[in-house]
Amino acid sequence: MKFKIQLVIILAVCLIPCLAQKREIRSSDVRIIKNLPNVYLSFEREGKIESLYEGESNKRVWLRFHNNSKWKVMFCSNPVPKEYGETEADYEIERYKGSGEIPGTKSSDTCGYLLLNSGKSVLFSVPKEHLTKGLAIKIQFRYGWEIEPDGSDNLLEPKHYVFFYSEDIPGK
Repeated sequence: MKFKIQLVIILAVCLIPCLAQKREIRSSDVRIIKNLPNVYLSFEREGKIESLYEGESNKRVWLRFHNNSKWKVMFCSNPVPKEYGETEADYEIERYKGSGEIPGTKSSDTCGYLLLNSGKSVLFSVPKEHLTKGLAIKIQFRYGWEIEPDGSDNLLEPKHYVFFYSEDIPGK
């Protein structure tokens, strides 16, 4: 009898935690294309076009913002003429290699939020000088669950960033 009680106790101690565990969710479980990040930027093309803002060159780089997650993402954007892309993405410039001056960005004074559905992407462009050697652009984004019910940005939620590095431009 004592042996049976000990066996039941041992089994309970070992099995209950196993049964109570929830399935662990890994980041790869939320990706649509498993070998790519949840959110990423890709190169589309380079070209010449009239500058969008005063002081910018006529050379631009077109990039694509991809939502490779099963959730919606949101980032700050504004409308632009079609030839500059599908939207204007609000971004910062960072130096990740070397030293030197970092060019300033020009953009609209206001920001609208673009809500990008799962699996979707959007095209935008930046002046070529914002991606010269050693520079990167970074775009802040939020996941759908971090957005308030009224559609506003919840400042208490973490900030996420996606980067594109100058060395990712083909031929560099």
